[in-house]
Amino acid sequence: MREVDNVKYYDAVDICETFFHNKIRLEEMIDYFDTGKLKGKMIYNEWHADKKAIDEFIENVFLKEKSYNAGLHRVDLSNITLNGKILDIGGGGQGIIGQFKGEQVIAIDPNKNELEEAPSSDGLKIIMDAKDLQFLDNTFDTATAFFTLMYIPKEEHKTIFQEIHRVLKKNGEFTLWDATIPNRNIDDERYIFFINLEVIIEDNKIETGYGALWNKEQNIEYFSNLGKNVGFEILESKEEEVTFYLRYKKK
Repeated sequence: MREVDNVKYYDAVDICETFFHNKIRLEEMIDYFDTGKLKGKMIYNEWHADKKAIDEFIENVFLKEKSYNAGLHRVDLSNITLNGKILDIGGGGQGIIGQFKGEQVIAIDPNKNELEEAPSSDGLKIIMDAKDLQFLDNTFDTATAFFTLMYIPKEEHKTIFQEIHRVLKKNGEFTLWDATIPNRNIDDERYIFFINLEVIIEDNKIETGYGALWNKEQNIEYFSNLGKNVGFEILESKEEEVTFYLRYKKK
């Protein structure tokens, strides 16, 4: 990243890492510059773009060309109860649960940048992999995962559920929000699943979006069965058009 006239410019590598978390190839990003689809500026013979140009590119070019867009959906947290000490899985980025419950939250994410980007809160942020939680057994009253599992390969989901079950206290609860992702046709050139959200926390409205590689299918039935297999009891389940909510209890 370089700064020119108090404006930050990102090169192609920075853009791939910071804005796409390496879900797009460097050669493809450079091609977007070369074709003018991403408005760039040459600095020391390398393409760069400022955040405004990158945001416009993502909204007007990339998401239209490469993503299956599930549309805009509303998630209301106003009447959700999360008790005690909360472990938030994948709490970087927008840090929705951290914004919701503040100092009650210990947010973990394996990506340092994601945690740094999360809005400031009174909670604690720790770089950690959910497959290997560095907490003692029976530590937390509550665990949450807000549109996190969609980013994680399915073969890792069971290990993560087992770790969450382990660190929860008896009768502790695990609350999960996520997206219903359809199976991708092998001939479909789109490879990103994207969903826009309007999140309501009492009088606060947060507009955000979540995009992940479209390389798996998932739904409420899959996560219900996974939770039961690990030893959770399902207390509540709710399915909307393309989103769902599950609340489990450790027996």
